Amino acid sequence: MKKRWIALLLTLVLSLGLLPLSAAAQDPCETVLAGMTTEDKISQMLMPDFQTGIDVSNLLQRRGFAGVVFFGANASETDKAVRLVDAMQSATAAGGHPQLLTAIDQEGGTVTRLGQGTRMVGNMALGAIGDTSATRDAATIIGRELNAVGFNMDFAPVMDVNNNPNNPVIGLRSFSDDPQTVAAQGVAFMTALRETGTVATLKHFPGHGDTGTDSHTGLPSIDKSYEQLKQCELVPFQACIDAGVEAVMTAHIQFPQIETATYISKKDSEEITLPATLSKTIITDILRGELGFDGVVFTDALNMQAIASHFDPMDTARLAIEAGVDVLLMPVNTTTQTGIDALDQYIVDLAKLADEGTISMDKVNAAVLRILRLKESKGLLAPYESGDLETRVSEAVALVGSKENHDKEWELAKRAVTLVKNDNNVLPLTKAGQKIAVLTAYNNEVLSMNHAVGLLTDEGKLPQGTTVTVTSIYKKDYDAVLPLIEDADHVFLVSELSGAAALKPTDSNYSGKVDKIIDYLHQNGKTITILSAELPYDAARYQAADALLIAWSSKGMDQDPRVNGYPVKQYGANMPAALYLALSPDESPTATLPVNIPALDDAYQYSDAVLYPRGFGLSYRSRFVDVPAGEWFTDAVAWAVARGVTNGTDESHFSPDDPCTRAQTVTFLWRAAGSPEIAGTASRFEDVEVGGYYEKAVAWAVENGVTTGVDATHFSPDATVTRAENVVFLHRFAKARAASAKVFDDVAPDAWYAEAVAWAAENGVTTGVDATHFAPDNNCARAQIVTFLYRLLAD
Repeated sequence: MKKRWIALLLTLVLSLGLLPLSAAAQDPCETVLAGMTTEDKISQMLMPDFQTGIDVSNLLQRRGFAGVVFFGANASETDKAVRLVDAMQSATAAGGHPQLLTAIDQEGGTVTRLGQGTRMVGNMALGAIGDTSATRDAATIIGRELNAVGFNMDFAPVMDVNNNPNNPVIGLRSFSDDPQTVAAQGVAFMTALRETGTVATLKHFPGHGDTGTDSHTGLPSIDKSYEQLKQCELVPFQACIDAGVEAVMTAHIQFPQIETATYISKKDSEEITLPATLSKTIITDILRGELGFDGVVFTDALNMQAIASHFDPMDTARLAIEAGVDVLLMPVNTTTQTGIDALDQYIVDLAKLADEGTISMDKVNAAVLRILRLKESKGLLAPYESGDLETRVSEAVALVGSKENHDKEWELAKRAVTLVKNDNNVLPLTKAGQKIAVLTAYNNEVLSMNHAVGLLTDEGKLPQGTTVTVTSIYKKDYDAVLPLIEDADHVFLVSELSGAAALKPTDSNYSGKVDKIIDYLHQNGKTITILSAELPYDAARYQAADALLIAWSSKGMDQDPRVNGYPVKQYGANMPAALYLALSPDESPTATLPVNIPALDDAYQYSDAVLYPRGFGLSYRSRFVDVPAGEWFTDAVAWAVARGVTNGTDESHFSPDDPCTRAQTVTFLWRAAGSPEIAGTASRFEDVEVGGYYEKAVAWAVENGVTTGVDATHFSPDATVTRAENVVFLHRFAKARAASAKVFDDVAPDAWYAEAVAWAAENGVTTGVDATHFAPDNNCARAQIVTFLYRLLAD
């Protein structure tokens, strides 16, 4: 015990510069390591979980663990969670150990642990929004709430590329089936977490997205080569490693083309190849060597059946450490006092293997040193101080699941709703006097949908005379559903088909029942919207529906904050946001698919054909009264409104024939680019008003070469834009260069805009009045501007 305190005291003294330079030059982590026994080192490589109701204070004083992982049972109430984390850190400090890494799975969406926290919309929903600033907002709220409770590590983000629709465990936890999208979203999530002081942990290396087995229940295998992984699964991990991520979690998955070493399974005595968690080739050679990761490597939970069913616990630990893993996660079942005692013996047994040389002491020392350095970087080598606990409890209760955080969650949930089918513009349901029946898949979703109806009512947006009834059809057969819909004009039905097996209809399953409901409604002149609330792939199943929306989460609601106030139990905002948009007269879905949705074959299996491609998404028609239906620019204006490119002069006016100014044009472009943040908002143009609505857009346009102004000090924001100027802006915006001949006879070959006009014509951005005339000096109307943008950017 004394040695530990001396080591910690020396670290503190070194940090304060109170020793001579030669002593201060010594690595404080090396100093702590030197004061450890073998059992201390093994303990520092373990991260157990502890259930509520079991007193572990004595164990925490005796053993200095890497940390503790928390689950929903010990994070259900914010105030109790703060006290629990504090008690564990205090017990650890009483033993003279470095502070704990307090970890939790707070991914957002499907996997969350804070019982009163802000759930957030989930990764695939963020992928549908497609805006990394939205991802940063979500991760920032998650990180701040974790910090308020006392958690300093998040086992997130999930970096798996969900390129297998049959995946039973990743699904909505992935951002996309495109590795570049996952990389961009993951970097945004990871860096935002880090900026809150939370250690982000990438998972599940080297990729769990292309599996058909859940490693919680079995041992998956992915038959891909290293070169194939480099092209897909490893892309997001590399991006985050390059961005400075500090921790990575392994996957319990076999990659037989990469790791060929075998083990005789204790389950059935069959020879199996080592999974990634136990593979030196994957952890040391690829993760650390090829990808250059020098942070802390965690196993996934070692109690999962992929490991526990096949490997002896001592062999698991030995192989993992030899592979290059630093922290063994949940190596022993600690749900009982007997398990706590077994953890003590586990440490003794592993230390003996290390002392004997069966486990490399060099590997142990290297792992512990990486753990200590991570802790040092977070201030966790200094002794823990509880401080004013009651103030911290009060502050955490005020922040975690606050109205402000839930308001941001609601905003993101609406932005994530994706419309992929809308026959005859059945949505939005804004016709007065309609009877709408909402059918939920489960009972806990009724309150969610009534929450949406309540919000619309509160805001005065529910169409006059419209009635909305919400009913669960859980365990109701078709005959029991008929009375719920026979008087309805429109049915809004929630589907949660979580796997491919549920797609094939039977007389008793959900999809068969939905088929009958659709047939009945259509035979009686009624319409139906299907809301895909779980995996999005069931959108392919209901092609007979009039409209198809995707919400990206089926989490329900146990308490309505409109009634209960805050804090409340965590809830899912995604489903009510979809119903809200379906009934809203002035908002529209704007998201696009982050995954390909395959068509189904005749056997209701996923085919190789893509029904709805990644990037596809619909929006409602324009809401501007002066945009005539059927005009050549109607689709373009609707697209521009849905994407936030324009919102008109007010909510009912667009003035499509008005000429467009330079300031308006670059603002359209800036918004079309996603309103990106820029290094500085100050333009170099003296006539650009500071604080004007277009200031950021002009600065962005200058930074990106979209415009250079008339000269270095003049932009003329109120000057109108000619057709020639507009296509030059677009040409620069698209960063395209075409060397083709011009097609318009009134475009001079040496004109400053000739190349841009040729590019615009060649790429279908403009066709001119006819095949030979462009009128480059004519003013460009608003409708023309957005049509040019629409042709350039819309799918």
